[in-house]
Amino acid sequence: MTSDSQFAAVPTRASILARVAPALSYALPALGAAVSALMLINVFRAMRNAEAAGIGAVAAGMREASFPIVVALYLGVILGFAGVVIGLVRMFTTVTTATPSAWYFLIIGIVGLLPVLLLWEAQSLLLGVIFGRSPGGVVEVARQVSVLSVMTMLFGAVSILILLVSAFVPLPRVLCAKRKWAPLVMLLLMETAVIAMTVLYHLRNAWLWVQFQRS
Repeated sequence: MTSDSQFAAVPTRASILARVAPALSYALPALGAAVSALMLINVFRAMRNAEAAGIGAVAAGMREASFPIVVALYLGVILGFAGVVIGLVRMFTTVTTATPSAWYFLIIGIVGLLPVLLLWEAQSLLLGVIFGRSPGGVVEVARQVSVLSVMTMLFGAVSILILLVSAFVPLPRVLCAKRKWAPLVMLLLMETAVIAMTVLYHLRNAWLWVQFQRS
């Protein structure tokens, strides 16, 4: 009887407030990655049309193309921190709605960061061509960069749609937390992942600026 009463006391409707901040925290980087991928394609086209373009010009173009993803990641970190604060408050207060489970935050985190990782790989391949570090041929790498950039834009659009919808639609009971601490731990892990990607993109942009200054 005790277990039945405890089960009935668990809220069945997941909190929208607890989902909005994390969902936006992952949707913004997906949007930034899609915009940067489009700008990267334009940089690559300009590079092919102007074969005599120097490293400095290409580095400046890539740095400009990275601006949307860097800004989006910084905003994502801020919103992710807000999501952690909301999760922490809900952990120590009595609430009438359920907290989304750790699985929910893991899934939306992966969905949001996938375009960011695809863009990183596309940029890495293009940098390999520019500085002669790519093991493959230029034609093959060019095809891979184009495919990855298009995939980034497609996955970015789909990710944004999934994340925004997931923040407002009712969640199945399996995605409602049974332990209060698990969602907070997952939020901290995903926030760490977003911060790590922010640092990596920031360092790459700083490195591109140095290459531009040297040319």
